[in-house]
Amino acid sequence: MAPSSGSPRSPSKSHNAQSYRMHVSQRYLELTKQKLGLTRLPREPQGYHARSSEFGVSKSELEPLVDHWLEQYDWRLQERHYNDTLPQFRAVVNGTRMHFVHRRSMVPNAIPLLFVHGFPESFMTIAPMIESLCDPIMTPPRGAESLPAFHVVAPSISGFGFSDAVPEEGNAMPTTAAMFDSLMKSLGYQRYIMHGSGWGFKICRLIALGCPESCIAIHTVNPEVPAPRSSFGYTQGDLLGAGSSVHTPGPSPPMTPSGHMGVIGSYGRPQTLAYALCDSPVGLLAYMLDLIQPPTFGATSRTLGLAPPTAGSSPVMSRSPTSPHSMGTPAYNPSPEPPQSLELPGLSTVWTPTAIITWTMLYWLPGPEVALRWLANSTLVLPSLWLRHSNVPVGITHFRDSSVPSAGTGQTPPQWVEAYHRVAMLTRREGRVRFPAWERPAEVVMDIRELAGIVGAATTTT
Repeated sequence: MAPSSGSPRSPSKSHNAQSYRMHVSQRYLELTKQKLGLTRLPREPQGYHARSSEFGVSKSELEPLVDHWLEQYDWRLQERHYNDTLPQFRAVVNGTRMHFVHRRSMVPNAIPLLFVHGFPESFMTIAPMIESLCDPIMTPPRGAESLPAFHVVAPSISGFGFSDAVPEEGNAMPTTAAMFDSLMKSLGYQRYIMHGSGWGFKICRLIALGCPESCIAIHTVNPEVPAPRSSFGYTQGDLLGAGSSVHTPGPSPPMTPSGHMGVIGSYGRPQTLAYALCDSPVGLLAYMLDLIQPPTFGATSRTLGLAPPTAGSSPVMSRSPTSPHSMGTPAYNPSPEPPQSLELPGLSTVWTPTAIITWTMLYWLPGPEVALRWLANSTLVLPSLWLRHSNVPVGITHFRDSSVPSAGTGQTPPQWVEAYHRVAMLTRREGRVRFPAWERPAEVVMDIRELAGIVGAATTTT
Protein backbone atom coordinates (compact mmCIF):
# COMPACT_ATOMS: atom_id res chain seq x y z
CA MET A 1 0.00 0.00 0.00
CA ALA A 2 1.19 3.49 -0.79
CA PRO A 3 2.06 5.82 2.08
CA SER A 4 -0.88 7.46 3.78
CA SER A 5 -2.22 10.74 2.53
CA GLY A 6 -4.99 13.09 3.59
CA SER A 7 -6.66 13.57 6.92
CA PRO A 8 -6.38 10.75 9.46
CA ARG A 9 -10.09 11.20 10.17
CA SER A 10 -11.44 10.62 6.67
CA PRO A 11 -11.50 7.42 4.58
CA SER A 12 -9.88 8.66 1.38
CA LYS A 13 -10.82 5.77 -0.91
CA SER A 14 -14.38 4.84 0.03
CA HIS A 15 -16.92 5.81 -2.62
CA ASN A 16 -19.97 6.21 -0.38
CA ALA A 17 -18.76 6.69 3.20
CA GLN A 18 -20.39 9.54 5.06
CA SER A 19 -19.11 11.04 8.29
CA TYR A 20 -21.31 10.08 11.24
CA ARG A 21 -21.81 11.28 14.80
CA MET A 22 -24.05 9.49 17.27
CA HIS A 23 -27.14 11.40 18.34
CA VAL A 24 -29.93 9.59 20.14
CA SER A 25 -33.40 11.14 20.27
CA GLN A 26 -34.02 12.92 23.57
CA ARG A 27 -37.49 11.43 23.59
CA TYR A 28 -36.01 7.94 23.61
CA LEU A 29 -33.65 8.84 26.45
CA GLU A 30 -36.60 10.14 28.48
CA LEU A 31 -38.56 6.95 27.77
CA THR A 32 -35.59 4.93 29.00
CA LYS A 33 -35.52 6.93 32.23
CA GLN A 34 -39.24 6.36 32.72
CA LYS A 35 -38.76 2.62 32.32
CA LEU A 36 -35.90 2.68 34.82
CA GLY A 37 -38.13 4.45 37.36
CA LEU A 38 -40.89 1.84 36.96
CA THR A 39 -38.59 -1.14 37.45
CA ARG A 40 -39.70 -3.99 39.70
CA LEU A 41 -36.75 -6.05 40.95
CA PRO A 42 -37.22 -9.74 41.82
CA ARG A 43 -36.91 -11.03 45.36
CA GLU A 44 -33.57 -12.50 46.38
CA PRO A 45 -33.24 -16.27 46.97
CA GLN A 46 -33.46 -17.28 50.62
CA GLY A 47 -31.54 -19.66 52.85
CA TYR A 48 -28.42 -21.41 51.57
CA HIS A 49 -28.90 -20.14 48.05
CA ALA A 50 -28.85 -16.52 49.19
CA ARG A 51 -25.06 -16.62 49.06
CA SER A 52 -24.83 -18.62 45.85
CA SER A 53 -23.95 -17.08 42.50
CA GLU A 54 -25.43 -19.95 40.52
CA PHE A 55 -28.72 -18.07 40.10
CA GLY A 56 -26.98 -15.13 38.41
CA VAL A 57 -26.69 -11.43 39.21
CA SER A 58 -27.68 -10.52 42.76
CA LYS A 59 -29.88 -7.61 43.73
CA SER A 60 -27.03 -6.10 45.75
CA GLU A 61 -24.91 -5.99 42.58
CA LEU A 62 -27.60 -4.69 40.27
CA GLU A 63 -29.49 -2.15 42.38
CA PRO A 64 -26.60 0.37 42.73
CA LEU A 65 -26.14 0.28 38.96
CA VAL A 66 -29.83 0.95 38.40
CA ASP A 67 -29.67 3.89 40.81
CA HIS A 68 -26.61 5.25 39.03
CA TRP A 69 -28.26 4.92 35.63
CA LEU A 70 -31.40 6.65 36.85
CA GLU A 71 -29.83 9.44 38.90
CA GLN A 72 -26.32 10.16 37.62
CA TYR A 73 -25.56 8.51 34.27
CA ASP A 74 -25.32 10.96 31.35
CA TRP A 75 -25.56 9.44 27.88
CA ARG A 76 -25.00 12.83 26.25
CA LEU A 77 -21.61 13.05 27.96
CA GLN A 78 -20.69 9.59 26.68
CA GLU A 79 -22.02 10.45 23.24
CA ARG A 80 -19.82 13.56 23.01
CA HIS A 81 -16.81 11.72 24.37
CA TYR A 82 -16.93 8.91 21.82
CA ASN A 83 -17.92 11.19 18.95
CA ASP A 84 -14.79 13.23 19.67
CA THR A 85 -12.56 10.20 20.30
CA LEU A 86 -13.63 7.88 17.50
CA PRO A 87 -13.99 9.14 13.91
CA GLN A 88 -17.12 7.37 12.72
CA PHE A 89 -18.65 6.78 9.30
CA ARG A 90 -21.49 4.94 7.64
CA ALA A 91 -21.36 3.39 4.19
CA VAL A 92 -23.39 0.95 2.15
CA VAL A 93 -21.52 -2.37 2.05
CA ASN A 94 -22.93 -5.30 0.08
CA GLY A 95 -26.32 -3.57 0.04
CA THR A 96 -26.54 -2.76 3.77
CA ARG A 97 -25.59 0.43 5.57
CA MET A 98 -22.70 -0.26 7.93
CA HIS A 99 -21.35 1.87 10.77
CA PHE A 100 -17.61 1.86 11.39
CA VAL A 101 -14.74 3.70 13.03
CA HIS A 102 -11.92 4.66 10.64
CA ARG A 103 -8.80 6.40 11.83
CA ARG A 104 -5.93 6.76 9.34
CA SER A 105 -2.43 7.13 10.72
CA MET A 106 -0.21 9.97 9.54
CA VAL A 107 2.80 7.62 9.76
CA PRO A 108 4.11 6.65 6.29
CA ASN A 109 3.53 3.00 5.36
CA ALA A 110 1.08 2.44 8.21
CA ILE A 111 -0.50 -1.01 8.22
CA PRO A 112 -4.27 -1.54 7.78
CA LEU A 113 -5.78 -3.15 10.88
CA LEU A 114 -9.31 -4.57 11.00
CA PHE A 115 -10.54 -4.58 14.60
CA VAL A 116 -13.39 -7.07 15.03
CA HIS A 117 -15.60 -6.79 18.09
CA GLY A 118 -17.50 -9.71 19.55
CA PHE A 119 -20.45 -10.12 21.90
CA PRO A 120 -21.38 -8.39 24.20
CA GLU A 121 -18.89 -5.85 22.88
CA SER A 122 -19.28 -3.02 20.36
CA PHE A 123 -17.16 -0.67 18.25
CA MET A 124 -16.42 1.30 21.45
CA THR A 125 -14.00 -1.44 22.50
CA ILE A 126 -11.39 0.08 20.19
CA ALA A 127 -11.38 3.38 22.11
CA PRO A 128 -8.66 2.52 24.66
CA MET A 129 -6.23 1.43 21.90
CA ILE A 130 -6.85 3.65 18.90
CA GLU A 131 -4.39 6.44 19.69
CA SER A 132 -1.52 4.06 20.44
CA LEU A 133 -2.22 2.07 17.29
CA CYS A 134 -2.42 5.08 14.99
CA ASP A 135 0.25 7.29 16.57
CA PRO A 136 2.81 5.20 18.49
CA ILE A 137 5.40 7.99 18.50
CA MET A 138 3.36 10.72 20.19
CA THR A 139 1.27 8.52 22.50
CA PRO A 140 2.88 7.97 25.93
CA PRO A 141 4.89 5.98 26.67
CA ARG A 142 6.81 7.47 23.74
CA GLY A 143 7.93 4.87 21.24
CA ALA A 144 10.69 4.73 18.69
CA GLU A 145 10.01 5.82 15.14
CA SER A 146 10.49 2.21 14.04
CA LEU A 147 7.35 1.07 15.88
CA PRO A 148 4.58 -0.05 13.50
CA ALA A 149 1.60 2.26 13.11
CA PHE A 150 -1.85 1.26 11.85
CA HIS A 151 -4.79 2.56 9.88
CA VAL A 152 -7.59 1.34 12.17
CA VAL A 153 -11.00 0.19 10.95
CA ALA A 154 -13.51 -1.00 13.58
CA PRO A 155 -16.90 -1.86 12.04
CA SER A 156 -20.13 -2.67 13.85
CA ILE A 157 -21.66 -6.04 13.02
CA SER A 158 -24.92 -5.62 11.11
CA GLY A 159 -27.75 -5.07 13.59
CA PHE A 160 -25.31 -4.13 16.36
CA GLY A 161 -24.74 -0.53 17.43
CA PHE A 162 -25.49 1.83 14.54
CA SER A 163 -25.20 -0.68 11.66
CA ASP A 164 -28.42 -1.61 9.89
CA ALA A 165 -29.58 -5.22 10.10
CA VAL A 166 -29.27 -7.57 7.15
CA PRO A 167 -32.13 -9.88 6.07
CA GLU A 168 -32.56 -12.67 8.61
CA GLU A 169 -31.19 -15.40 6.35
CA GLY A 170 -27.87 -13.52 6.29
CA ASN A 171 -27.79 -12.63 9.99
CA ALA A 172 -24.78 -14.77 10.93
CA MET A 173 -20.99 -14.86 10.85
CA PRO A 174 -20.50 -15.69 7.13
CA THR A 175 -22.31 -12.50 6.05
CA THR A 176 -20.41 -10.50 8.67
CA ALA A 177 -17.05 -11.81 7.45
CA ALA A 178 -17.87 -11.05 3.79
CA MET A 179 -19.07 -7.53 4.65
CA PHE A 180 -15.98 -6.73 6.71
CA ASP A 181 -13.66 -7.81 3.91
CA SER A 182 -15.69 -5.79 1.40
CA LEU A 183 -15.51 -2.75 3.67
CA MET A 184 -11.71 -2.99 3.91
CA LYS A 185 -11.37 -3.24 0.15
CA SER A 186 -13.77 -0.31 -0.39
CA LEU A 187 -11.48 1.76 1.83
CA GLY A 188 -8.50 0.84 -0.35
CA TYR A 189 -7.03 -1.79 1.96
CA GLN A 190 -6.40 -4.88 -0.14
CA ARG A 191 -4.36 -6.59 2.59
CA TYR A 192 -4.63 -6.13 6.32
CA ILE A 193 -3.96 -7.50 9.80
CA MET A 194 -6.92 -8.46 11.99
CA HIS A 195 -7.50 -8.45 15.73
CA GLY A 196 -10.40 -10.16 17.43
CA SER A 197 -11.09 -12.23 20.55
CA GLY A 198 -14.01 -14.44 21.50
CA TRP A 199 -16.61 -14.16 18.76
CA GLY A 200 -14.33 -11.58 17.11
CA PHE A 201 -11.63 -14.24 16.62
CA LYS A 202 -14.17 -16.58 15.05
CA ILE A 203 -15.10 -13.87 12.55
CA CYS A 204 -11.42 -13.26 11.83
CA ARG A 205 -10.87 -16.97 11.17
CA LEU A 206 -13.83 -17.06 8.81
CA ILE A 207 -12.35 -14.12 6.88
CA ALA A 208 -8.98 -15.92 6.77
CA LEU A 209 -10.62 -19.06 5.38
CA GLY A 210 -12.73 -17.22 2.80
CA CYS A 211 -10.32 -14.43 1.82
CA PRO A 212 -6.79 -15.73 2.51
CA GLU A 213 -5.30 -13.34 -0.03
CA SER A 214 -6.51 -10.40 2.08
CA CYS A 215 -5.23 -11.52 5.47
CA ILE A 216 -1.67 -10.82 6.56
CA ALA A 217 -2.13 -12.16 10.09
CA ILE A 218 -4.56 -12.45 13.01
CA HIS A 219 -3.88 -11.36 16.56
CA THR A 220 -6.08 -12.77 19.29
CA VAL A 221 -6.21 -13.24 23.06
CA ASN A 222 -7.00 -16.57 24.77
CA PRO A 223 -8.47 -18.14 21.63
CA GLU A 224 -11.11 -20.83 22.02
CA VAL A 225 -10.63 -23.72 19.62
CA PRO A 226 -11.66 -27.39 19.72
CA ALA A 227 -9.07 -30.00 20.61
CA PRO A 228 -6.93 -31.16 17.68
CA ARG A 229 -7.87 -34.53 16.26
CA SER A 230 -5.41 -37.40 16.61
CA SER A 231 -4.71 -37.10 12.89
CA PHE A 232 -2.91 -33.84 13.65
CA GLY A 233 -0.24 -35.76 15.56
CA TYR A 234 -1.43 -34.99 19.11
CA THR A 235 -1.84 -37.70 21.72
CA GLN A 236 -4.26 -37.79 24.61
CA GLY A 237 -1.28 -37.23 26.91
CA ASP A 238 -0.48 -33.99 25.05
CA LEU A 239 -4.00 -32.77 25.59
CA LEU A 240 -4.19 -33.68 29.27
CA GLY A 241 -0.80 -32.12 29.95
CA ALA A 242 -1.71 -28.78 28.46
CA GLY A 243 -2.92 -27.34 31.77
CA SER A 244 -6.52 -26.62 30.81
CA SER A 245 -9.80 -28.42 30.73
CA VAL A 246 -10.06 -30.68 27.69
CA HIS A 247 -12.71 -30.26 25.02
CA THR A 248 -14.04 -33.22 23.09
CA PRO A 249 -12.00 -33.69 19.88
CA GLY A 250 -13.83 -32.75 16.74
CA PRO A 251 -15.90 -29.79 15.66
CA SER A 252 -16.46 -26.93 18.06
CA PRO A 253 -19.30 -27.56 20.49
CA PRO A 254 -22.41 -25.41 20.12
CA MET A 255 -21.85 -23.75 23.51
CA THR A 256 -18.75 -21.59 23.77
CA PRO A 257 -16.47 -21.99 26.81
CA SER A 258 -16.96 -18.31 27.64
CA GLY A 259 -20.60 -19.03 28.46
CA HIS A 260 -22.10 -16.45 26.09
CA MET A 261 -24.23 -18.93 24.19
CA GLY A 262 -24.78 -20.87 27.38
CA VAL A 263 -26.79 -17.93 28.68
CA ILE A 264 -29.06 -17.98 25.66
CA GLY A 265 -29.32 -21.77 25.60
CA SER A 266 -30.18 -21.96 29.30
CA TYR A 267 -32.58 -19.02 29.58
CA GLY A 268 -34.59 -19.53 26.44
CA ARG A 269 -34.72 -19.08 22.71
CA PRO A 270 -33.35 -15.77 21.44
CA GLN A 271 -36.57 -14.23 20.15
CA THR A 272 -38.43 -15.15 23.34
CA LEU A 273 -35.66 -13.65 25.45
CA ALA A 274 -35.69 -10.51 23.30
CA TYR A 275 -39.22 -9.55 24.39
CA ALA A 276 -38.00 -9.00 27.95
CA LEU A 277 -34.64 -7.43 27.06
CA CYS A 278 -36.11 -5.05 24.47
CA ASP A 279 -38.65 -3.72 26.96
CA SER A 280 -36.64 -3.54 30.17
CA PRO A 281 -33.38 -1.58 30.38
CA VAL A 282 -32.76 -3.10 33.81
CA GLY A 283 -33.31 -6.59 32.45
CA LEU A 284 -30.77 -5.90 29.71
CA LEU A 285 -28.37 -4.40 32.25
CA ALA A 286 -28.57 -7.55 34.38
CA TYR A 287 -28.04 -9.70 31.29
CA MET A 288 -24.96 -7.68 30.27
CA LEU A 289 -23.59 -7.72 33.81
CA ASP A 290 -23.91 -11.51 33.84
CA LEU A 291 -21.94 -11.69 30.58
CA ILE A 292 -19.26 -9.18 31.54
CA GLN A 293 -18.75 -10.57 35.06
CA PRO A 294 -16.59 -7.61 36.15
CA PRO A 295 -14.10 -8.61 38.85
CA THR A 296 -13.88 -6.75 42.15
CA PHE A 297 -17.37 -5.45 41.45
CA GLY A 298 -17.90 -4.13 44.96
CA ALA A 299 -14.82 -1.93 44.65
CA THR A 300 -16.04 -0.45 41.38
CA SER A 301 -19.57 0.36 42.47
CA ARG A 302 -18.47 3.67 43.98
CA THR A 303 -16.02 4.60 41.21
CA LEU A 304 -17.86 6.72 38.68
CA GLY A 305 -15.68 7.31 35.64
CA LEU A 306 -16.25 8.49 32.11
CA ALA A 307 -14.24 5.97 30.17
CA PRO A 308 -11.47 3.40 30.63
CA PRO A 309 -7.85 4.59 30.47
CA THR A 310 -6.29 4.71 27.04
CA ALA A 311 -3.48 2.39 26.10
CA GLY A 312 -1.18 5.36 25.92
CA SER A 313 -1.83 6.40 29.49
CA SER A 314 -1.95 2.96 31.07
CA PRO A 315 1.13 1.62 32.84
CA VAL A 316 2.42 -1.39 30.96
CA MET A 317 4.74 -4.33 31.36
CA SER A 318 8.31 -4.08 30.16
CA ARG A 319 8.82 -6.00 26.94
CA SER A 320 10.94 -8.98 26.07
CA PRO A 321 13.74 -8.58 23.49
CA THR A 322 12.73 -8.19 19.89
CA SER A 323 11.35 -11.44 18.54
CA PRO A 324 12.94 -13.14 15.56
CA HIS A 325 11.44 -12.19 12.24
CA SER A 326 11.64 -15.71 10.89
CA MET A 327 8.37 -17.52 10.34
CA GLY A 328 10.12 -20.87 10.76
CA THR A 329 9.33 -21.23 14.47
CA PRO A 330 6.82 -19.46 16.69
CA ALA A 331 8.21 -16.73 18.91
CA TYR A 332 7.20 -17.82 22.40
CA ASN A 333 7.72 -14.81 24.66
CA PRO A 334 7.06 -15.33 28.35
CA SER A 335 6.06 -11.98 29.78
CA PRO A 336 8.76 -10.57 32.06
CA GLU A 337 8.11 -9.25 35.54
CA PRO A 338 7.10 -5.57 35.44
CA PRO A 339 9.48 -3.05 36.99
CA GLN A 340 8.75 -2.23 40.62
CA SER A 341 7.75 1.31 39.68
CA LEU A 342 4.94 0.13 37.41
CA GLU A 343 1.63 -1.53 38.13
CA LEU A 344 -0.65 -3.31 35.72
CA PRO A 345 -3.92 -1.54 34.95
CA GLY A 346 -6.46 -2.40 37.63
CA LEU A 347 -9.81 -3.70 36.54
CA SER A 348 -11.49 -1.53 39.17
CA THR A 349 -10.73 1.52 37.00
CA VAL A 350 -12.07 -0.20 33.88
CA TRP A 351 -15.47 -1.56 34.91
CA THR A 352 -16.97 1.58 36.36
CA PRO A 353 -20.76 1.83 36.60
CA THR A 354 -20.63 4.30 33.71
CA ALA A 355 -18.69 1.86 31.52
CA ILE A 356 -21.04 -1.04 32.25
CA ILE A 357 -24.11 1.08 31.48
CA THR A 358 -22.55 2.45 28.28
CA TRP A 359 -21.88 -1.10 27.08
CA THR A 360 -25.53 -1.85 27.84
CA MET A 361 -26.70 1.28 25.98
CA LEU A 362 -25.05 0.07 22.78
CA TYR A 363 -27.48 -2.87 22.82
CA TRP A 364 -30.42 -1.03 24.35
CA LEU A 365 -30.47 1.68 21.66
CA PRO A 366 -30.91 -0.58 18.60
CA GLY A 367 -32.59 -3.35 20.60
CA PRO A 368 -30.74 -6.61 21.34
CA GLU A 369 -32.99 -8.90 19.30
CA VAL A 370 -30.86 -8.92 16.12
CA ALA A 371 -27.70 -9.56 18.13
CA LEU A 372 -29.33 -12.45 19.98
CA ARG A 373 -30.46 -14.04 16.72
CA TRP A 374 -26.99 -13.42 15.22
CA LEU A 375 -25.52 -15.45 18.09
CA ALA A 376 -27.99 -18.28 17.63
CA ASN A 377 -27.50 -18.37 13.85
CA SER A 378 -23.72 -18.12 14.13
CA THR A 379 -23.59 -20.99 16.61
CA LEU A 380 -24.86 -23.25 13.83
CA VAL A 381 -21.83 -22.25 11.73
CA LEU A 382 -19.24 -23.15 14.38
CA PRO A 383 -18.75 -26.84 13.48
CA SER A 384 -17.71 -25.93 9.92
CA LEU A 385 -15.24 -23.35 11.24
CA TRP A 386 -12.72 -25.97 12.42
CA LEU A 387 -12.62 -28.45 9.56
CA ARG A 388 -9.50 -27.22 7.77
CA HIS A 389 -6.17 -25.52 8.28
CA SER A 390 -5.41 -21.93 7.31
CA ASN A 391 -1.96 -20.66 6.37
CA VAL A 392 -2.77 -17.20 7.74
CA PRO A 393 -0.38 -16.75 10.71
CA VAL A 394 -1.77 -16.11 14.18
CA GLY A 395 -0.24 -14.21 17.08
CA ILE A 396 -1.57 -15.19 20.51
CA THR A 397 -1.55 -13.27 23.77
CA HIS A 398 -2.30 -15.78 26.52
CA PHE A 399 -3.48 -14.35 29.84
CA ARG A 400 -3.68 -16.71 32.79
CA ASP A 401 -4.58 -15.98 36.38
CA SER A 402 -1.96 -17.87 38.40
CA SER A 403 -4.19 -17.73 41.47
CA VAL A 404 -6.70 -20.04 39.79
CA PRO A 405 -5.87 -23.79 39.67
CA SER A 406 -5.13 -24.76 36.08
CA ALA A 407 -7.63 -27.62 36.10
CA GLY A 408 -10.52 -25.23 36.41
CA THR A 409 -9.64 -22.38 34.05
CA GLY A 410 -11.64 -23.69 31.13
CA GLN A 411 -9.12 -22.04 28.80
CA THR A 412 -8.02 -23.68 25.57
CA PRO A 413 -4.28 -24.44 25.47
CA PRO A 414 -2.88 -21.90 23.00
CA GLN A 415 -0.79 -24.62 21.34
CA TRP A 416 -3.99 -26.17 20.03
CA VAL A 417 -4.30 -23.26 17.60
CA GLU A 418 -1.38 -24.77 15.65
CA ALA A 419 -3.80 -27.38 14.35
CA TYR A 420 -5.80 -24.64 12.61
CA HIS A 421 -3.31 -21.83 11.89
CA ARG A 422 0.39 -21.20 11.64
CA VAL A 423 1.28 -19.78 15.08
CA ALA A 424 3.76 -16.93 14.63
CA MET A 425 3.88 -15.61 18.20
CA LEU A 426 2.80 -16.61 21.68
CA THR A 427 3.16 -14.09 24.51
CA ARG A 428 2.23 -15.22 28.00
CA ARG A 429 0.89 -12.72 30.51
CA GLU A 430 -0.57 -12.84 33.98
CA GLY A 431 -4.09 -11.83 34.92
CA ARG A 432 -7.77 -12.56 34.50
CA VAL A 433 -9.03 -11.16 31.20
CA ARG A 434 -12.38 -11.51 29.47
CA PHE A 435 -12.39 -8.48 27.16
CA PRO A 436 -8.69 -7.79 26.54
CA ALA A 437 -8.93 -4.69 24.34
CA TRP A 438 -10.95 -2.96 27.05
CA GLU A 439 -9.29 -4.38 30.17
CA ARG A 440 -5.63 -4.60 29.11
CA PRO A 441 -5.28 -2.32 26.05
CA ALA A 442 -1.61 -1.41 26.46
CA GLU A 443 -0.39 -5.00 26.35
CA VAL A 444 -2.69 -5.87 23.44
CA VAL A 445 -1.31 -2.91 21.46
CA MET A 446 2.27 -3.99 22.11
CA ASP A 447 1.55 -7.53 21.01
CA ILE A 448 -0.19 -6.41 17.82
CA ARG A 449 2.89 -4.31 17.04
CA GLU A 450 5.16 -7.27 17.69
CA LEU A 451 3.13 -9.55 15.45
CA ALA A 452 3.29 -6.96 12.67
CA GLY A 453 7.05 -6.96 12.96
CA ILE A 454 7.29 -10.74 12.95
CA VAL A 455 5.23 -11.22 9.79
CA GLY A 456 6.85 -8.24 8.07
CA ALA A 457 3.53 -6.49 7.58
CA ALA A 458 5.10 -3.12 6.78
CA THR A 459 6.58 -4.51 3.59
CA THR A 460 3.78 -6.92 2.75
CA THR A 461 1.17 -4.18 2.37
CA THR A 462 3.04 -2.12 -0.22
